[in-house]
Amino acid sequence: MNQRRDARRNRARLIAAAAEVFREDGAGAPLDRVAQRADVGRGTLYRHFPDRGALIAAVLEMRMDALERYAATYAGDDLVEHLLVAICRLQLDAPGLFTAVRATAEPQATLEAVVVQAQALLSGALDRASRAHAVRDDVTLADVLLAIAMFDGVISLQSQVPGDEPVERALTIVLRGCAAANAPSCLSRTPPCTCRPPSN
Repeated sequence: MNQRRDARRNRARLIAAAAEVFREDGAGAPLDRVAQRADVGRGTLYRHFPDRGALIAAVLEMRMDALERYAATYAGDDLVEHLLVAICRLQLDAPGLFTAVRATAEPQATLEAVVVQAQALLSGALDRASRAHAVRDDVTLADVLLAIAMFDGVISLQSQVPGDEPVERALTIVLRGCAAANAPSCLSRTPPCTCRPPSN
């Protein structure tokens, strides 16, 4: 019983440490640094997460669970905007995370489940916005997913254009482009890169 409890605690510490290290140094940060931050040995790290893809999947799963909890308590028709902002913030906080996901040689079952979870969450939020006429009639889930991929590309330019301004500009363009005419937007109330639900 104690061993199982210790294993659960170590796994949680590794995921939290990975989220911090990826935020500080990007998704390509050495995994040894994650083990050090979690105060566990390399063997413990690799018992729980045999490769980088498995660890990234666990971090994304944690983030998606947090977004699901947020979505369950948010009643506004602009939920899809808030989710896009939060996902963009995640991409900005952990540069290269989504690129590393796409580069994973063998898709993880957890990672595939997270993708399905994200698509379902965004689809539900988009349907809510469509019913409220808060987004244009021709905006689809594929458009939302394309926007997320575009954010990753803009973030990759951060080394050439320092600061959050290019990302905020890209986010503003996407959200205003998706919004129905005269629809209220969270952009009018909060700057894009600070408008986000809790991360855990």
